Amino acid sequence: MAIDEHPSFDRPTITTKLWRYVDLAKFLNLLTSGKLWLTNAEVLARDDPYEGVVGAVQFPHRMWRSIEEVPERLRDQILNIYNRDGNDTPEAAFRAWFMLEEQACIMTQSGRRDYYLNCWHAADHESVAMWKVYGSPGAGVALISNGGRLETALAENDEKFYLGKVKYRDPSFVQIGTPNAFDTIMIKRSSYEYEKEIRLVHWHTGNFHDALENFNWNEESMRFDNLIEDNRPIESGMSFACDMNVMIERVIISPYAPPWYAPMIEQVRDRLGYRFPIHKSKLLDLPPVHP
Repeated sequence: MAIDEHPSFDRPTITTKLWRYVDLAKFLNLLTSGKLWLTNAEVLARDDPYEGVVGAVQFPHRMWRSIEEVPERLRDQILNIYNRDGNDTPEAAFRAWFMLEEQACIMTQSGRRDYYLNCWHAADHESVAMWKVYGSPGAGVALISNGGRLETALAENDEKFYLGKVKYRDPSFVQIGTPNAFDTIMIKRSSYEYEKEIRLVHWHTGNFHDALENFNWNEESMRFDNLIEDNRPIESGMSFACDMNVMIERVIISPYAPPWYAPMIEQVRDRLGYRFPIHKSKLLDLPPVHP
């Protein structure tokens, strides 16, 4: 199945150069398996606790306990939506809105484990920062591809994929309401803006866990009672068939790699029957000198 369109995904142009910086172990696994690994968002959250639940405050609606405490602009929106016909009191409208916000936040948290991600860096040139953070100095490579290559390389899979640019927001940003479940997966804090990330996403719905299956709303505490915890072990990732000769336009060897490294990578490529070209990074080459 091709990469699908979705309003939450701002797809890069077909000519946008995509880089994936990886260490040797990940590169060899990619070549020997012939499959592309997508990491569970819950695993990525171990390095970034805001992953998939972006916002300076989790459950931001809990800042208020009554309609009178809500800022005027938001208060007007609540009343316009939840008491449009004027039959309920403003407080009843607030409580209806509050319950739905609580439900959305809980479902976002419990559903994070259903997303699997493969991350790329969009840029015209190599990034020293990306080499040092993701390329494992001395042992890394960078794969160069683009959206068209990714789509064709993954076409034999039945599952749906989505591809889009990550949006970066100030860490103090507070969002009330999420228009779409994908939105939280495609937003990161401004501190990560250097990554210029393009995300390939698969939403795996086969093991959906409903934390609110009992749906018991406590009017007094304004919380859901008897939430069902998901005690299943986290599935660290999923692999998908991928045509490496199509996906990989070329491979760049880390500028920190020793001289023997490039010939070794070429030998691995040849023995596994791949055809992509391999080049050594020139980031650390001395500038030319005019005689």
